[in-house]
Amino acid sequence: MVTFYKPVKKETVKKAVKVECTDLDLQGRGVARDGDNVYFVPGLMPGDTANVLAENSKGKIHQGKITKIIKPSDNRREKDCSMIGQCGGCQMQHVPVQMLIEAKIAGIRKLFKKALGFDIGEAGFVHSGDELGYRRACRFAIRGDHGKLHLGFREEKSHDLVKIKHCLTLSERMNNAIEPLNKAINSLNLKNKLGHVELLDSDGALGILVRFSATADEHDVAVMENVGKELNAVISIVEPYRNPMEIKKKESLRERFVCGSIDDLYIVSHGVKIKCNPSSFVQINKNINAKLLETVVGMIEPNKNISVMDLFCGLGNFAMPLAKEGANVVGVDIVAKMIEDARANAKEQNIDNVKFEVADLEELFENQKWAKADYDAVVLDPGREGAKRATLFLAKKKVKKIVYISCNPLAASRDTIELIKSGYKIKQWGVCDMFPRTTHVEMVLEFIQ
Repeated sequence: MVTFYKPVKKETVKKAVKVECTDLDLQGRGVARDGDNVYFVPGLMPGDTANVLAENSKGKIHQGKITKIIKPSDNRREKDCSMIGQCGGCQMQHVPVQMLIEAKIAGIRKLFKKALGFDIGEAGFVHSGDELGYRRACRFAIRGDHGKLHLGFREEKSHDLVKIKHCLTLSERMNNAIEPLNKAINSLNLKNKLGHVELLDSDGALGILVRFSATADEHDVAVMENVGKELNAVISIVEPYRNPMEIKKKESLRERFVCGSIDDLYIVSHGVKIKCNPSSFVQINKNINAKLLETVVGMIEPNKNISVMDLFCGLGNFAMPLAKEGANVVGVDIVAKMIEDARANAKEQNIDNVKFEVADLEELFENQKWAKADYDAVVLDPGREGAKRATLFLAKKKVKKIVYISCNPLAASRDTIELIKSGYKIKQWGVCDMFPRTTHVEMVLEFIQ
């Protein structure tokens, strides 16, 4: 038998390239150039000189990683937390606050110019605040280590957990709760049935929610009640539940309070008290949310002669203040429990010029009575996916004014295209630094006909 020789193909060994970073992109990556090659590198910042290795390339565009920082930027900040580089929460701590905000604004302008074909101009306002202690809500995952449980956050680009004893971005009350909660969960009978723990530092009490995958027994309820008393907190448990009054006894989830009263949990939005649960969605940055509300109310100019639609309204962060200022408001959201709570809050606050409706704004909703009504203005604050269907609906409806709040500029630019096509103009726009030390940014766009 003849054997043919096949030469072994040698793998090309990639070599690191020495580059100097000049910019940050909208994702917080450092941008560096080597001739015609452009590198986008996490962790790199303007002024850094570094060796960079291309990991994913498309033509002259490369995703890279740092192999060595040869000369750090004069502006590079020293780590102020030992967890940086492990915990994924403060990816941009090394960049000075003002430089990071300016990079986010520049990235938004570049993104929108590419999408729209014209420059949307300077940001009309920039709301920023403290970069530390700003978070009033968080979710802790739970990790087992040598038979002991720990509260923690996800590692950067990983499903593993980093044990957390203290976090610079959390409020003081939440940090003070970490150690007592760690002790409590380790004394539970059902500690192997824990899901995660959620904290909400409301304008009233501290709220804590513990998720179980089995029904908590009397011992575990007592443990959570005791830690609630120690922390002066409201504690609820979410667990599987079968209603004994139902014939089929179908299992569902229930939330029950084991310490404190729900009346002690509330946020204040532009002077309006809104009761909530420990797991309720609220804007995590209290001070920036106050500035955001002031901006939105100023754009809408509410009075008793105008009607406003608030899409993706949640508990009524915008709807309730606008109604309190006199406007006739309809708030819409897909989460029925939040709408139920919003209605209860409006009733308790004696705000009778606001109504709340349940609807999936990504499905057929246009024929519902509230959608057919006429409105003078619309506020919408969708999730990261944006509001594709709702935007098309508004473009056809020709509402005079639209205020669009977005935590994802890419989705916002896509939706803006449809509004511009329909004759809307951007009157003003700006940013709220809702998430300091991260790549995230909240932007606000005011559209007029």
